[in-house]
Amino acid sequence: MRVSRPTKIIIENMFIYCAVIVAILFFLFPIYFLISSSIKSPFDAYSYPPKWFFKPTLSNYEAVLAGRGGGLMLGSGAVFGKCMVNSVVVTLSTTFLALLVGTPAGYGLSRFIFRGKEILGGWILSTRMMPAVSVIIPFFLIMRTLGLFDTYLALIIVYVVFNLPLTIWMMRSYFNEIPKDLDEAAMVDGCSRLGAFLRVALPLSAPGLAATAILSFILTWNEFFLAMLLTGREAKTLPVMVTGFIQQTRGIVWGEMSAASTIILIPVIVFTLIVQKHLVRGLTFGAVKG
Repeated sequence: MRVSRPTKIIIENMFIYCAVIVAILFFLFPIYFLISSSIKSPFDAYSYPPKWFFKPTLSNYEAVLAGRGGGLMLGSGAVFGKCMVNSVVVTLSTTFLALLVGTPAGYGLSRFIFRGKEILGGWILSTRMMPAVSVIIPFFLIMRTLGLFDTYLALIIVYVVFNLPLTIWMMRSYFNEIPKDLDEAAMVDGCSRLGAFLRVALPLSAPGLAATAILSFILTWNEFFLAMLLTGREAKTLPVMVTGFIQQTRGIVWGEMSAASTIILIPVIVFTLIVQKHLVRGLTFGAVKG
């Protein structure tokens, strides 16, 4: 039996919608499992197979926020609130400095022509490919020698070093999508090169700035390895703090760990919502030219 074109379109749309729904459920299930585990009692959290219907409780959140959770009693000297402040300060500072330095650098690589330009761009990108484990010992020795171990400044410096190459490369791609004629027209009207950058190119690159800021924010916020080795008691960040819920006596304190992880998700969601109007365009802006 021959199927009419409108019916065929309806069937195709149904398959597409079903595939989208399955994909959404697949990616949202870990988040649902995390949040549901955070409101379970210890008995329900350790039950196997997992309980899907249970009486919710906020005791895990109270334990984490009050600083009496299992992962906060390991002599670390840092309660959840202090670790949250540490993560916020380090992440926002790193994102701001990476954009402050990386945006003009990306503009320069996009607009200026000079010998070795492509080699320089490739070298900048290659530094981002360097594994952190290969440089952690030099960074550790440098920070300890300078008296910066377990400080905000140590983490900010290291994170900027790792985030800057990606920031430069992304902003270079975004500026490549902005016609050079706009810069030249601004300079004909009396702007300097810096004025053309600040008044023309920078406002037009707002979507790219938003996408780059989100990426830098998430990479810094979730970073664990460098923070674990460069901090002690004072500058400990949230990813490092969460590992304290893995104990020898009680095992993994699933409820409190899930509650802490759920709270850690909130700043990323809030930051994304703030810049969401630029984010979608920024993810595709600059994707054609490299």
